[in-house]
Amino acid sequence: MDVEICFKETLSKRILRLTRFICRHRGVHYSDDESMPRRIRHEGENTALSFLQPAPAQTHLVGDIRLHRQFYSRHLEFERSVIVYLPPSYKTHPYKRYPVLYMHDGNNVFDPRTSFAGVSWEVNDTVEKLVKEEKLEEVIVVGIYNTPARLYEYTWTPMNLDGEHMQGGHGKKYARFLVRELKQFIDKEYRTLTDRQNTAIMGSSLGGLINFYVGRHYSDVFGKIAIMSPSFWWGNGIAYKHAQNYPQDLKIWMDIGIYECGSHQPKANEYILRQTRMMREALLKQGYQENINLRYFEDPHGHHNEYSWGKRLHRPLLFFFGKNQKSADLSP
Repeated sequence: MDVEICFKETLSKRILRLTRFICRHRGVHYSDDESMPRRIRHEGENTALSFLQPAPAQTHLVGDIRLHRQFYSRHLEFERSVIVYLPPSYKTHPYKRYPVLYMHDGNNVFDPRTSFAGVSWEVNDTVEKLVKEEKLEEVIVVGIYNTPARLYEYTWTPMNLDGEHMQGGHGKKYARFLVRELKQFIDKEYRTLTDRQNTAIMGSSLGGLINFYVGRHYSDVFGKIAIMSPSFWWGNGIAYKHAQNYPQDLKIWMDIGIYECGSHQPKANEYILRQTRMMREALLKQGYQENINLRYFEDPHGHHNEYSWGKRLHRPLLFFFGKNQKSADLSP
């Protein structure tokens, strides 16, 4: 289960602060699966309790992967790592250019050693497998590492989470970083197809939320938007207001797991599921067409973690870059 709960002590009371994921239904809920190991981490006056997924045995990363450390953003005034996967033919076809998929939480997408809870999406493995099976076009994947300011960068409006402090709200700056700094660097450094039709962006949880914002304001840059397990509860549902007059020229993948809040939280799961269904309906009312420029999927086994997102990753990949678009959602 992909949940982190932080407790911060004050003189007067204890504040419960969720820094990783919040399942919100008449308050804050989280899954308490007894089969999940726990980890307690002390950081000064903060104590973090993490629910861990089993760490895989994988140590060797599949494919040609490049790491750019300390990539600085003027808009965010922060450094982060950026990790890039290059297609199998990149070295042997020096004049070929490739579409690009940008992914938030880049430390979680390739390497289990850097991933939250030790489980990655295994994006490189999935892409190489689909390319080898001749189901997927070759694609460059750019993983954008998150930072301690993740909560702020992935939200464009602040929200009061602990009853005292407003948190979040730097998403506009983060989006400008993506468009004006990172994409320009990637297009200069690598042989990319730079047009919007060949530029996609993918994210889960708050990463899915910020993608909804990116699609609303930068559809001229990103033509394909993947919104996985989105946190539409943030900002008291402000995303639904942004659904009005949403750009019609996007290709959108949206999904949700049936067990986002854990198998023992049926009311919270229904709340999260209902929110995502509402957004699907809002987009359909705006003129999106199911299975043409909007693909919606409910994962019957899906939880809110990297394992679940990795298991269904092939679906949005095939929807965006598949050689046979009609079969994009047929494989298990």
